[in-house]
Amino acid sequence: MPSSIYTLASQCNHWNNTQLLKECGLIPFMLHKNFGYKTVMVGENTGDYPYLERLPGLEMDFIPSSNGNLEALVANSIIYINQNYQKMDVLIMRGLYPATCIIIQTYREKRPDGKIYLYLDANKYWMDNIQWESPMFFNTLASCDVISTSCYKMTEYLNKKWPPFIVEHIPNGFFNASGKQIIKYVKENIILTVSRIGTDQKANHILLLAFAIIANKIPNWKVHLAGPVEAKFSEFTNQYFKNFPQLKKRVKFLGNITDKGKLYAEYAKSKIFALTSVVEGGAPNVIAEALFHGCYTITSDIDAAVDITDNGNCGSIFSINDIQALSKILLKVCTNKKLLQDAPQKSVEFAKSHYDWDLIINRINHLLFIEGAEGELKVLWQQTAEKLANIEISTKEELNKIVSDLNYLEKLAAKLFNEIEDADLKYKLNQIKEKVLNILYSSPAPQIKRDILEIAAQITLDSP
Repeated sequence: MPSSIYTLASQCNHWNNTQLLKECGLIPFMLHKNFGYKTVMVGENTGDYPYLERLPGLEMDFIPSSNGNLEALVANSIIYINQNYQKMDVLIMRGLYPATCIIIQTYREKRPDGKIYLYLDANKYWMDNIQWESPMFFNTLASCDVISTSCYKMTEYLNKKWPPFIVEHIPNGFFNASGKQIIKYVKENIILTVSRIGTDQKANHILLLAFAIIANKIPNWKVHLAGPVEAKFSEFTNQYFKNFPQLKKRVKFLGNITDKGKLYAEYAKSKIFALTSVVEGGAPNVIAEALFHGCYTITSDIDAAVDITDNGNCGSIFSINDIQALSKILLKVCTNKKLLQDAPQKSVEFAKSHYDWDLIINRINHLLFIEGAEGELKVLWQQTAEKLANIEISTKEELNKIVSDLNYLEKLAAKLFNEIEDADLKYKLNQIKEKVLNILYSSPAPQIKRDILEIAAQITLDSP
């Protein structure tokens, strides 16, 4: 077993305090907390890290400041690896940048026996701009033991785009950083959003304009915006309240709430969580927070939209930047008492099964440290049997998701087949692989459910 896991900042050159309670800090912390590994975050020192107190055992180490110079940053990172590689059993990196590639290749040269985990804050536009077949990017991906992204759509997309490599689906989960038990508040008629308010990416003006359209039809509802506000956004809000002065008491800016207990209280009393982003790198962390506190999610059609709404079971989706579409959904949801009454239980149940960091970190630990293809196959067998035996295919989106799962299964089966020596396991795995391919390329849609259930039954019967 490895003794030390290091996660290095790459293009951004540092970790800020907020990132400690996102996947950047929670992956190494949970690996320490649940499995006892020594975990260290490495980057430039940007000041105080009060959130570090909430992550006991997670260490931070600092490299000299590069003053924004990328070449200096890379040089400092290389020096750090050269000085510490012998104790760096695992390297974790975030994002596929040129600096990431250099750091990963340096580590791989020093530690050919080490493990590398690259998790991608990926969206389609960014990934399309990466020339992955170039030697720099191809060799970087080939050096990684685990590559992941946080939503199914991007996982499927990248597995097709990068055929030699397997991209795993690892969602961004929820970690209760308040140190207190989650309190169930009486839900109020509040539409909440949490973000960097006023940035072009978050498009918060879309929510405010949509609310203005239907505000007179839902007079008992309010909008709360939590997070630091961009200075440039004041121009919009000043004009907004001139146009809609009656909304001054119904639209509230809460500011940047760094006390997680207070922030969770805002989620807990809000009925609806709204996300209006133009683009996100997978599933944003605020979604898991909202779901765990029983919010019904209304989101723009980002890559992870189907994931985070549980395919419509826990939320609704509108087209990006479509103010009219959002206003119609808001009106429909805000006036549906039965939907909002059922939403908290549905959201919390979904969150516990998909966004619990204890479950997520178990999978990461398995992918990194469970030795041997046979061990990986046993877990794959169990997970696949359970997943396939319980699927429902009633919509095109659900069918597409199953096809994505099958594509992943076929790809992983092919990889494992080359690593396994046991003849019986190779035979069983090849049977599964052939059946999956038959479904993908031959089965008519009505027959897919039956064929998948047959595979699930065989996996269960033949479980190694």
